[in-house]
Amino acid sequence: MSSAIRRRLLLGGSLLLLPAAGVAQETPTTLSPVVVTAPLQQSQDELAEGTTVLQGEALDRRRAATLGEMLDGTPGVSSTQFGPGAGRPVIRGQSGPRVRVLNNGIDTFDASTVSPDHAVVAPVGGAQRIEVLRGPAALLYGSSAIGGVVNVIDGRIPEAAPKNGTAGTARLDYGSGASEKSGFAAIDQAVTDRFVVHGEAGALNADDYSIDGYASTAARAAGRKGRVDNTGIRNRNGSVGASYLGEAGYAGASVTQFNSYYGVPGSDPVRIDMSQTRLDTKFGLYEPLRFLDEVKLKFGYADYLHDEIEPNGQPATRFDSESWEARLEAVHKPIFAGIEGVVGLQSNRRDLTATGAEAFITPTVTDSHALFVLERYETGPWGFSLGGRAEHVEIDAATLKRQRDFTPLGLSAGATYKLSPGYTAGLSLSRTERAPTAEELFSDGKHVATQSYEIGNAALNKETALHAELSLRKTAGDVTGAANVFATRFQDYIFGAFTGNQRDDVNELQYSQADADFHGGEIEAAWTFFRGAGYTLGVDGSVDYVRGEARSGSNLPRIPPVGYRSGFTVATAPLDWRIEIAGRLDQEKVGANETRTDGYTVLNTAFTWRPFDNRDVAVLLQGRNLTDEEGRNHTSLLKDVAPIRGREVRLGTSVIF
Repeated sequence: MSSAIRRRLLLGGSLLLLPAAGVAQETPTTLSPVVVTAPLQQSQDELAEGTTVLQGEALDRRRAATLGEMLDGTPGVSSTQFGPGAGRPVIRGQSGPRVRVLNNGIDTFDASTVSPDHAVVAPVGGAQRIEVLRGPAALLYGSSAIGGVVNVIDGRIPEAAPKNGTAGTARLDYGSGASEKSGFAAIDQAVTDRFVVHGEAGALNADDYSIDGYASTAARAAGRKGRVDNTGIRNRNGSVGASYLGEAGYAGASVTQFNSYYGVPGSDPVRIDMSQTRLDTKFGLYEPLRFLDEVKLKFGYADYLHDEIEPNGQPATRFDSESWEARLEAVHKPIFAGIEGVVGLQSNRRDLTATGAEAFITPTVTDSHALFVLERYETGPWGFSLGGRAEHVEIDAATLKRQRDFTPLGLSAGATYKLSPGYTAGLSLSRTERAPTAEELFSDGKHVATQSYEIGNAALNKETALHAELSLRKTAGDVTGAANVFATRFQDYIFGAFTGNQRDDVNELQYSQADADFHGGEIEAAWTFFRGAGYTLGVDGSVDYVRGEARSGSNLPRIPPVGYRSGFTVATAPLDWRIEIAGRLDQEKVGANETRTDGYTVLNTAFTWRPFDNRDVAVLLQGRNLTDEEGRNHTSLLKDVAPIRGREVRLGTSVIF
């Protein structure tokens, strides 16, 4: 698709946002959803920073093998896209250790921050809701949340008793582009009126995915057209859990097993055989003291390992990690002058070992302990919040006889103002610090999956970010939307960049620090412009932009280009239909030793049919990338060998009982 056509499509999509600026005769419909990841479980219009909540049909339309692929294209979010088996969210150009990925509010305990070819262990097949908090509003979850937080919420530990004693869901899906077959089933059973058990299982099988042309210059030379080699995937997961739900409190636990075997495309293809066994517990007391609403404790532990299998079928490298995290929160009632808030403690440990031919990171133990607080005060149309976090991080590399410790501090303040019913404006300011990770400090070795020789820097210091954000939201009526603009000024920003040198026949990647600036914004809007007898018509659209550069004037690497999406929806009682265009513009502001990336536009459509009035059975038919567009993801290290998926038809059915 030509750039001229792409610009016209983008202009048309942006015009969909214009109705949000007008004043219409409206009847308030639904309030903005509660964001449970926010420490005080605030609604979206009470938060000054940008948020996204995916659930229900919107979540079902986006289901994919990885979390990054599911969220790619939501406002401010892209993906590292390391093949269909591994993809981590990128928020406003921030990725890896600056984006905290959680599963039910606790770490995913995987190795996805070590390298982009490592999968995020959050089984998305069972996801009931995914929340994205953009910006450092989520700093209470750790200094690694300086870019934002993604929380995958599922039902492994039951939080309520089924109304009729039994409740469950089942789903089957098929995708033509990779002969993908997946299924998921879960059930909750009330043993008594207080005790509930849960069980679930999921599976996914897929072959190499299809594209229209050649994946790379090497594939063209070899005449391999229409597929991206070594992108097959096989996932298996299962979980059992139980909860006691009392009047004075609750207690629950679950055990989860996740296994994945997937390919990493490239000139020297690798397959990864990964498994994780995980234990989660949570406890809570309601009003244990007169001034407390609730005290809650979460604890998670996981044993994770994966082998990187070379083309000869032999395992070359093993990553082995034992991790745990504990989080205690005390939510207090409004006390002095009506101020309410939460005070908490958080501790975690990761014991990571890499062995074998490509063990580019030395064995390390990372310990972190933190105290955090968030207070909120409302008066009239105003809402104010003030939060802080003090953390101590210790990284021990015993084999190198090196140890580094850091004390990152964070402080944030926000204010919201209700301009009128349904309209809210917000401002947030923050100063946050992040300690370098073990990988950034101590990497030294060849990594075939990323085709790089990674070199850490043991002298790295903390990085500091000053962040400001303005927001405007409309959350009720036929026209809804949000606009956020932000600017972040980093001191000693840590990043890995290719040096232009070769070592061991791969590109050399060096971690270093430089002062850097990020700025950008997101705008999204939806307009239900017609309500008839039994059906409604609506349009929606979004655009996001981020710019990242060192203050020396050079561009930072792998910054996502402008993203856009616009759609038209027809909704009736038995059938919903949606058609949309989505894509990204060219990225020409590239970092050192990077190449520019052409933009692309894809055409998607979806039909959802509910044959019964109770809406508990749904059939979803989708067409993704119907124009078979070739697109490359600038945030991916594999953009030159793994384009986006080609044309695909997907059929799925779900039953809720």
